[in-house]
Amino acid sequence: MYRAVYAGMADKSDRVKYHYFVIFLRQFAAWINKKRPSSIHVFWDAPRETVWRRQVLPTYKDRSTSNYVEGLAENLAHTTAVAQDFFKYMGVRQYSKKEMEADDLIYAAVSVMHPRKTYIVSNDSDMTQIPFRFNSCTVYKPDGLSGSDVETPNINPAHLKALVGDKSDAIPGYNQIGPVKGTAMLRDFAALDEFLKLKGQHTYRRNLILIDLSLCPRLLANTCYIQRTLAEPVVWDKGEVMKLIMQHKVNGLQQEFNDLVVPFKNLV
Repeated sequence: MYRAVYAGMADKSDRVKYHYFVIFLRQFAAWINKKRPSSIHVFWDAPRETVWRRQVLPTYKDRSTSNYVEGLAENLAHTTAVAQDFFKYMGVRQYSKKEMEADDLIYAAVSVMHPRKTYIVSNDSDMTQIPFRFNSCTVYKPDGLSGSDVETPNINPAHLKALVGDKSDAIPGYNQIGPVKGTAMLRDFAALDEFLKLKGQHTYRRNLILIDLSLCPRLLANTCYIQRTLAEPVVWDKGEVMKLIMQHKVNGLQQEFNDLVVPFKNLV
């Protein structure tokens, strides 16, 4: 969604401007046509300031000084609300939960669906820890209207980030420890143990709680929520979709209806 909104805002040409949701659906439909999924599940983040990780690290995902993100916030929030309305009638299951990030719910969903084949469509590097644990899962990294499967790492990516940190989420790691040194230590537990004795384990343990999705304190509750939602039938209603096109003034969707909406018709 973020990339679709950003692409729409960055287009300064004189061409007809399409609704951000249309740009998002073009990316979505390209993936559907390539992978032919039997069902689609969309996961939404709780508001950033309310997520449970803020209780562990108050500066987690702090964007207060970033004009780059805030400039997109209004359009992103509006387009998200539009997408949520449309997906109710497009055969898509949607998930959101108080204080939970999409990552937490995706992990729970894959754990429930395993060993059935699942694809996670995401640019988020945190997602690679899921196929590391569940070999039925593959991460697909979209790139405009194309994309590719992401290679599953051979060391635990959550433990690597616990050492290195994650700048994009404002999670500090250990000084002078990058991916190369971190990987070497994770392959030599004696060296890792010696390092943690010297530098202290607080940062490593805190970061594991923040990053390792299997350690989410509400994993069991999230799993139950996923199971309940999976039991609910999906809805496909062309008439309601057409009404929403008019209601939200989604420029371009009627013209591309067969390409962007019809592929969702046979989802279960």
